[in-house]
Amino acid sequence: MASSSPTGAGPARAAAATKAPLDVAPPRILGRVDALVRAGRDADAIVLAYQSAEADVLRAFGLKLPKQWTHRELLERHLRSDMGYLTALLPRLYALFEPVRYGRPQAVSSAGLMDLLRKIYEEPALRRLSWTIGADSTLTSRAAPARGAPARPGGAGSSP
Repeated sequence: MASSSPTGAGPARAAAATKAPLDVAPPRILGRVDALVRAGRDADAIVLAYQSAEADVLRAFGLKLPKQWTHRELLERHLRSDMGYLTALLPRLYALFEPVRYGRPQAVSSAGLMDLLRKIYEEPALRRLSWTIGADSTLTSRAAPARGAPARPGGAGSSP
């Protein structure tokens, strides 16, 4: 039976060919934070969201901060104009994080958390980060192979 596409590849290949090359699945951190919010664990969701986003910003821009740095120092001294809208988004996320992390135990609301986290991970630097290390760009993601390490079987584009 002949294929319906001009290339003879069939409908599955035609659908894959129309997908934008830079489309990626949302980072897994969004699902993990959303699951905590749905479970009513707003404080845990906020802490996870901020710590993951902050670590990913550091990684995306190659920032190496000394051990004694504080979150506020990052926001005040290390955010730069080339970081785009992250310079406004990360401080907004920190405003949710600070009272949860450093304040007295109290009921907190995660209202707007998921929208803010999506905006952070839609920023070009963090999208590029997820393109290079996979959809999960959290602290638990697998490290990239060292330079000079032998290539994985199947080439660079193969899945693990």
